Amino acid sequence: MSNEIFIDWVTISQLHTGHEPFPIYTGGVNVDYDATGVARFERVRAANFRGSHETAIRIKSDGRHISLSGNIGRFSRKDNLFNCNWHQTLNKCNRILLGKGLPAFTTGKTGLADHQKDTFSARVSRIDLTANFATGSESQARNLIRWLASRSVSRMKKGRAGDESVWWVNTRHMLKAYIKHIEMLKHGCSEDDPVYQWCKQQGVVRVEIELKRRLLNDLDMVEIGSISDEKLIRVFHDQTEIFNAVDRSDEPDILDQIPPKSRVHAAAWMAGQDLKQLLPNGTFYRHARILREYGIDITEPRNIETFPVKVRIVEMQPISMPDWYSLDDEVEELKAVGE
Repeated sequence: MSNEIFIDWVTISQLHTGHEPFPIYTGGVNVDYDATGVARFERVRAANFRGSHETAIRIKSDGRHISLSGNIGRFSRKDNLFNCNWHQTLNKCNRILLGKGLPAFTTGKTGLADHQKDTFSARVSRIDLTANFATGSESQARNLIRWLASRSVSRMKKGRAGDESVWWVNTRHMLKAYIKHIEMLKHGCSEDDPVYQWCKQQGVVRVEIELKRRLLNDLDMVEIGSISDEKLIRVFHDQTEIFNAVDRSDEPDILDQIPPKSRVHAAAWMAGQDLKQLLPNGTFYRHARILREYGIDITEPRNIETFPVKVRIVEMQPISMPDWYSLDDEVEELKAVGE
């Protein structure tokens, strides 16, 4: 992926049945009891391990079922402006596991001798994909967020925090865009930090996609052998199709292309009127559905402000990692929280 599109979080687990039990790592056990005091359900909590630069990951092992979760590429690094691709992330996962006496994640084996058991593949239940986009300045970055906030994504609930971030979410995945240097300040970064200054000068907007279990299953990307950087790049572009949905409301002839019954409502919205206050709910949403096909979303306030980089957004590519940036980490010895 040339580290343009990279991984910011991963949750992987694997069941081992044909070996002696491995070391146990747990942050405790939650037990549910019935009315008579009989334990009905036990849930093992993951152990938290800290790295340098206030980073942390979670490891859970009951001796046979092993899981690892967190921002693996970020672990023991100062920042995560850029991060590891899939191959690099999996290698770092395995380096961490081996350092704690646990087996590396594998694709599993089948068809072994009769006296041996098959081994199951490691399985992924969450992957977060991320890319950075340059807008040229902080003001342009804020314009981009406002423009994105005017877009609707089918079957996803939208939220926003002013002109700093916007997100869409459902049970399958989450899509989020935010201004990177502002987020860095909120996490304690100094304004003198060269990475912060670079992000502010570039007007970096970060786009993240959280791929949840249901979507990974639909994409046939649960077992680690089915995942590749090429697949992840395709998924990222497919799930960020919103960036290709150009706002056409500034085109002078757009009204001529809209059906007559919806044309008057499109014109009113383009003039800045709030149609939700003027139309009955059923009428409003019927016309909203029709007008989305023409690149107009009347469920959002009309963005009267001109956005000079609107066309470049559609053509914009993720920023490549600059030569001065390093993915080297300081992973030497993991320490459990409290040690």
